Amino acid sequence: MKNKKIISLLASTAIATVVSTSAYSQISITGYVETSYMTGSAEIGNVATNGIVNTTKQLGNETLIRVASKGKMSNGMDYNVYQEFESDESTGRMHARGIEIAPMGGFALGYSFDGAKGSEIARTATPYVTSRHTDVTGLTGIVEPIDVTSSEHFVYADVINKLGNVSQLSIAYAPNLDAASVNGSDRIVTTTTTNSGWGIGYSVTPVTGLTARAGYTDIEQNNTSHQDVKMKTLGITYATGPVAVGAQRYKQEGMKAAPQSARHEDKTTLISATFAVTKELTLGVGYAEQERTRAAVKDVVDAESRLFSVGYNLGPVVLSYDFEKSENIPTTAATAHVSGRDVDMHKARIRANF
Repeated sequence: MKNKKIISLLASTAIATVVSTSAYSQISITGYVETSYMTGSAEIGNVATNGIVNTTKQLGNETLIRVASKGKMSNGMDYNVYQEFESDESTGRMHARGIEIAPMGGFALGYSFDGAKGSEIARTATPYVTSRHTDVTGLTGIVEPIDVTSSEHFVYADVINKLGNVSQLSIAYAPNLDAASVNGSDRIVTTTTTNSGWGIGYSVTPVTGLTARAGYTDIEQNNTSHQDVKMKTLGITYATGPVAVGAQRYKQEGMKAAPQSARHEDKTTLISATFAVTKELTLGVGYAEQERTRAAVKDVVDAESRLFSVGYNLGPVVLSYDFEKSENIPTTAATAHVSGRDVDMHKARIRANF
C-alpha cells in the first residue's frame, strides 16, 4: 500500500509539472529534409596556374530539425529558446541555438550561436527564389558580407517596430571569434588570436512593398600586422503584385577567416528579381559583380555571376532548379580574380518541410 501511495504521489507530481510547464511555454518541432543533384563544367585554362574547380556530379542531402520553446517567465516577461540539429555541419551537428528574453514589448536581449542578428539581418537584401546568390553552390567566387554572427557565439539586443514601420534594429557582439561550436559553458578553451567584433543591422518597410536594409561590421584584429575588418552594406527591395526587384551594394576591408597583412578590399554589387507566374510557380534572375583590390592594386578583371532559378511550391514540398554561370573566379577569397576561370553549375533540389 505504501509503495502504491509513493507511485501515486510521483505520478501526480509529474502530471502537475507537465501541466505547470505547459502553462508557461509552448514546444514546437519543425524542420526539413532535402536532397539536391548538382553537376557542372569548368573552364580554367592552365590547371597548374588556375587550380581545379570541383564540378563532379553529386547527389547530396541536408536535414535540419529545430526544437523550440516560448512562453512567459514567472515575472511575466516573454522568453524563447531553440536548438537546431543540422546534418551537414562538420563543426557539430548541434548547430544554431539561442536564448532570448523580452523585458518589454519591442525589445529583446539574447545569446545565440549562428543566429541571424546584428549586420547579418542585412546580408540578404534582394529577392531570390531559392537561396541567396552566393549560397546556391558556393562556387561563384563572390564573397558574402562579413558579420560576427555566422558560426559564432554572440550576444545581441533587438529593437522591434520602434524605429519605423515594420522595422528591426539589431546589435550583436562576439567577444571571441575563435570560439568553436562545441565550446562548453564552464571551461575556457585555448584560442589563437581572440579577435572580437560587433555588428549592427537595420531593416525597415516604410511603405507597403518597399524594404530597405543596412548593415555595418567592425572586427578588431589583435595581431597588429593584420588589417582590421570593416563591412558596410545597403540594399533595397520593392515588391508589387507578382514582381519583386532589388539591388544591394557592400564594401568590405580586411578578411575575417584569413586575416591579411596587406590591404584587401572587395566591392560587391547584387541585382535580382523574382516573378510569381502562378501561386505555385516562381521564376528568378540574379546578377553579381565583385571588384577586388589587394595591396592597393586593383585586379585586372572583376568576378561576375549570373543566376536563373525556378521554384515550384506544393505546400510542404518544394521543387527547385538553379543555373549559375560564374566568370573570373579567384582560387581563394584572398587571391586575385583569374581571367577565364569560369564555372557553369546546375542544381535541382527537392525539400520536404515538417
